[in-house]
Amino acid sequence: MSLIVGAYPAQPGELQEQFYRGLAAISPIRGLELPYGPYGGTGWPAGAPEGWSAVVTAIPGTMQRLGTHKAFGLASADAAGRREALDFAAGVRDYALRLQDAGHEVEAVELHSAPTGGASARWFEESLKELLGWDWGPARVLIEHCDAPRPGASPEKGFLTFAEEVDIAVSLRDQGWEQVGVTVNWARSVIESGNPDTAVEHLSLGRDAGVLEGLVFSGCSPEETGFGYAWIDAHLPAVEVQGAPPTSVLNRRQIDRCLAAAGPLPILGFKIGLGPDELSPADRVERLRQMAVLVGE
Repeated sequence: MSLIVGAYPAQPGELQEQFYRGLAAISPIRGLELPYGPYGGTGWPAGAPEGWSAVVTAIPGTMQRLGTHKAFGLASADAAGRREALDFAAGVRDYALRLQDAGHEVEAVELHSAPTGGASARWFEESLKELLGWDWGPARVLIEHCDAPRPGASPEKGFLTFAEEVDIAVSLRDQGWEQVGVTVNWARSVIESGNPDTAVEHLSLGRDAGVLEGLVFSGCSPEETGFGYAWIDAHLPAVEVQGAPPTSVLNRRQIDRCLAAAGPLPILGFKIGLGPDELSPADRVERLRQMAVLVGE
């Protein structure tokens, strides 16, 4: 299996070109998940193979915009907040097209059903209808699920439920937008309930509905670790990866369960951070190689 890797949480502050040249030697990797920030995206990483493809994620910019405007979001019932999010999505589209113009295939763009608490399925679908009228080139436009609100707990993201997002994707496909689908990030599904079974349930629901397009493995922990507080969405490695917290609930068994539930997918990969450890580029590459073996064998 070939993989899309969100390497940016693991990249070093310096010697990044050396890091990406090391990643190029990991044979299962075919591309990178690239972050779009609050006002723009990064260039193609120096050292990364020019022939690799890309998946663009809007989650870093979405969360930073939410930090300054609580009504921001494609699923916002607030007209100004939704308009701001649509303008933001236009920037994401422009970034994806620039990557394509530079010769990098963009397989997909991942968008999100913000804001936190009070996200509206109706307005999210309306936003997606508007932006699907734009030129995205050959890229899929995917709804990346984040944890939904749950009673008695503070959410990490608190967006729409996965079932609502699946229903919206089905509705949009029925209206002719075949490039729409949903994608699951393992940690975000598990953070939602505190139970790894939720990731399997989400994958099965998306697959049965015919709209599941991607699966990205990222870990989490029920206890505080060097990555942060319990259930933080900080991209913990699987427990088998060197340096991973022993309480990381992502492991080979859970990966295999999810691969079986998902079936073949256009987009499969992982995104991990490496915590507070001081690591050389080579050590960082080695830990990502270990994660690639778990997912891509």
